[in-house]
Amino acid sequence: MTYYENYMAGHIILPHAMLEHFAQLFPSAGDFLVWLYLYENRDSAPSEIATKIGKKLSDVNHSIDNLQDFGSLKVTLLEISGDVETIFDVTPALKKLDQLEGLTPKIQAEDTSNIQNTGQLQDLVNIFEAEMGMITPMQSEELRSLLFEDNYDAELIKLALREAVINRKVSLNYIKAILRNWRNEGLMSTQAIEQRKAERVEATQNQKNTDFYIPMDGPWNGK
Repeated sequence: MTYYENYMAGHIILPHAMLEHFAQLFPSAGDFLVWLYLYENRDSAPSEIATKIGKKLSDVNHSIDNLQDFGSLKVTLLEISGDVETIFDVTPALKKLDQLEGLTPKIQAEDTSNIQNTGQLQDLVNIFEAEMGMITPMQSEELRSLLFEDNYDAELIKLALREAVINRKVSLNYIKAILRNWRNEGLMSTQAIEQRKAERVEATQNQKNTDFYIPMDGPWNGK
């Protein structure tokens, strides 16, 4: 029976092999500690974990983001009767351990794709945190959804963030509204957005020229 199967069967074990492959499974010891609390009780709230380990809630949320990006934790948001429930799944780390121990076959193409996706998401998170401060796991999941479920180009999301900063309305809801408007207008690339802006500037300039047009013939020309 694999480690993953043991866990799913309710056999709460911490395999020695996890220590052997620690650096390949977890970003840091602090992140592992957060994972361990979720391993023993997947219903643990980040605030509860923060209290138990003597850390700030923002630190725990950052560890959760790290674990997601490293591929050792999956966070799912479920909306039930208007309330959002967060589900923490620690099994990705166990599946990765099974692969490292040769208990399940490795899927190289999938691994490469996951690494690329992780890097793309982390780059986006870093840019958003530079403008918004530390973002929550829920916000990180929203960014993940924009990238990999709604299939917005990363550069387009960054451009929407820039528009929000210019308009001094830096929030994910406002940014998602910008992206929806662009999609509705068929603008799904940064080139298309820039071209539309250039067209609007040109149209505005032409309107100004028309507004200030003075006919050459008239009573004011001295004839």
